[in-house]
Amino acid sequence: MSTKLGSKTAEHSSERKIADHKIVLENDEIIVTHWTFKPGEQTGWHLHEMDYMPIQLSTGKLMFEFPDGTTKEINYIPKTTSLVKAPLEHNAINTSNEDVVALEIEFKK
Repeated sequence: MSTKLGSKTAEHSSERKIADHKIVLENDEIIVTHWTFKPGEQTGWHLHEMDYMPIQLSTGKLMFEFPDGTTKEINYIPKTTSLVKAPLEHNAINTSNEDVVALEIEFKK
C-alpha cells in the first residue's frame, strides 16, 4: 500500500478534497483499490513503495504532480492500463469536468 504523505498534502494541496477510494481486494500478493475522482478531487501526496498497475475504467483527465515540480496529464481511455515501477511519489488530480474512475492494483511481491 502506498504511504500517505499527509503533511505534504496539507501544505501543498489542502484546498482539494481527497477522491473516494476503497480497497476491494487484498491478499498476500496484491492490493486492489477502486478510485472515483469527482472533478477537482485528488489522491493527496503519497509514495508508492510497490509496483502498481492502474486500469482506466472511464474517460477524463488526471494531472500528476511530482516532487520536482513537474506535471504530466493523462487522458483516460477505458480499458487502458500501464505498469508503474516503484518507488514513485506523486499527487493525482482530476482536471476534467467528469468523474474519473480507475482500479489500482499494487503488487506486494
